[in-house]
Amino acid sequence: MRIHYIKRVALSLCAAMSLGLSATSQASQSVTNAQNAQAEPLTPPYSETFADESFLESYTIIDSNQDGTKWEPYFGKVQISYNSELAMDDWLITPALNLEGGKMYSFSVNILTGNGTTQETFEIMFGKDKTPEALVNPIIEKTSIAHTVYKAYTGTISPTESGIYYIGIHGCSSADTYSISVNNLTVGAAAGASTPSAPSNLVVNTRTNGELKADISLTAPTLDLNGQDLTELESVKLMRDGNLIKTFSTPEPGSELTFVDEVPECSRYTYSAIAVNASGESPAVETKAFVGTLEPSDPTGITLVETSTPGEVTIGWTPVTTDIRGNNLDPEFVTYRIYSEGSQSNLLFSNISGTSKTFKALDDTSVQTFVQYSVVAETKGGISNYVYSPLLPIGPAYSTPYHESFAEGKASHIFGIYPEDYALWSTYTTEDSEIESQDGDNGFLGSEGSYSEDTGTFDTGKIDLSGLTTPTLTFYIYNIIGEDEANNNELSVSVVHNGNSTLLKTFKMYELSDKDGWVKVEVSLNDYKDQIIQLRLFSHHALLPYILIDNIRIDNLNGSGIETTVDSSTKIYGGTGKIIVTGANGQTLSIFTPDGRLISTQKVTETDCHLTAIPGIYIVKVGQFATKVVVK
Repeated sequence: MRIHYIKRVALSLCAAMSLGLSATSQASQSVTNAQNAQAEPLTPPYSETFADESFLESYTIIDSNQDGTKWEPYFGKVQISYNSELAMDDWLITPALNLEGGKMYSFSVNILTGNGTTQETFEIMFGKDKTPEALVNPIIEKTSIAHTVYKAYTGTISPTESGIYYIGIHGCSSADTYSISVNNLTVGAAAGASTPSAPSNLVVNTRTNGELKADISLTAPTLDLNGQDLTELESVKLMRDGNLIKTFSTPEPGSELTFVDEVPECSRYTYSAIAVNASGESPAVETKAFVGTLEPSDPTGITLVETSTPGEVTIGWTPVTTDIRGNNLDPEFVTYRIYSEGSQSNLLFSNISGTSKTFKALDDTSVQTFVQYSVVAETKGGISNYVYSPLLPIGPAYSTPYHESFAEGKASHIFGIYPEDYALWSTYTTEDSEIESQDGDNGFLGSEGSYSEDTGTFDTGKIDLSGLTTPTLTFYIYNIIGEDEANNNELSVSVVHNGNSTLLKTFKMYELSDKDGWVKVEVSLNDYKDQIIQLRLFSHHALLPYILIDNIRIDNLNGSGIETTVDSSTKIYGGTGKIIVTGANGQTLSIFTPDGRLISTQKVTETDCHLTAIPGIYIVKVGQFATKVVVK
């Protein structure tokens, strides 16, 4: 599929039709006005950008093939578009120029084409009248090009006698091509034949290491405008945006010239150079270049740790040594910002040198709290992306035995999730999910993924294992049986200790049980006895959207705490003002507080037992099995 430029021809076609078919060939080809015909000749130097339509008042436009498609203004340039059946034959002719015989005039124009592979053809001529028949002297011979960025095309005008002259740009591409666009046409001042030709090989290389400097090189000319060897030069002048920045005095013709330019800010600049001898100044050579530093690449290796001072943290990172394009960047020219993360992001520190920052993160150190920050690298060229630190719990660690059951869909301890994860950990109630919690308290934790291979991370706060002789993690996973294939979702358990995460065990759902329901799992923490740790749960959704857990406990292996497990044949649950037990006839029933204190014990004498209780959370034990219930 090819997208062509829209041709703006409606007005000119209507105008041609209003003249009638008997109009002369010249009248149908030319678009001029009275001002153009009467304008005084211009003496170079002369330039036209075609940035707006004002040039139409002085330029002559000729549609030689009379196809209605001709040179027209188009978004800050002048453009000729294709005809699908006829070859281009269209002229764009300058106002009258007063040129001096025996002198030489440099000429330059910027041109691009509508497609990077389809060839467009043009030639640039000059002559003594603004007609195709008179424009016979070549400035640039017929040339075929294909490039979608502007390139400068240059030549020399050498009139043999003084008088009025015109320059014509002739679009002469084959039929069914694309377009030719033109801007920045210039004609230099008159120069003698022995005036130097333009310098060459002007190259500007920006330093990517962070300095606002460019390394510039160019070659002094060896020939004059008449093609004869130069014997000497007075100077070569180098300009930035038209301002002189360096004069090379009496350089040898053909010598390589270099200069280091220090710019005021990161920006795109136009560099030009001319050569000078006793006969005058050469045409200019010109190039554009961005000078300065690009945005830095993103910080990596971000760490966040507590110091020995309560509430104080140190955040660190690896020094940034490249920009966004992979160019080497001197770390000396990179600074950093630190932002707080949470309900809103606020700038905390800026203009940081080095690779770490220590600061007070928490004033109230009586309770444990998660903190997180982001680090941004900065150069004079801009800033990197925001990169998150790990989540870090600071403040006093939780003691053991540790128990979290997410009663009523709420956590009683802090936990952290990572918003960039694709699977999200959150709490649930029976009403949310239609699944009974394992311990009857109407709450559990789950990871939900939207797509296969989604993952999510859940971190607990700090937990102090001091005092436990056989520290052990136990919790329950809700096994969901896949309908057509095995549930190969996975849940991994890791310990975070001293900032390092170590994988302890991975549970594959299909290995837990062949039935739906809660399954108890166990992980030894003996390697971390008497240490302060965090638990990290990592969910991997390979088949089903949910991974559910409940009743997390850290205690001694087979510890004295009441284990909240219930036989599948016995149902124990809380109601309004009562505890309901079914299927326990003939067994001993005991009721405890959540911390293990016995409230009452009795023999169950009926299949459906209702016990009056005030609202609260209870552990109800029947025989060797127990569960947690909530009475409303």
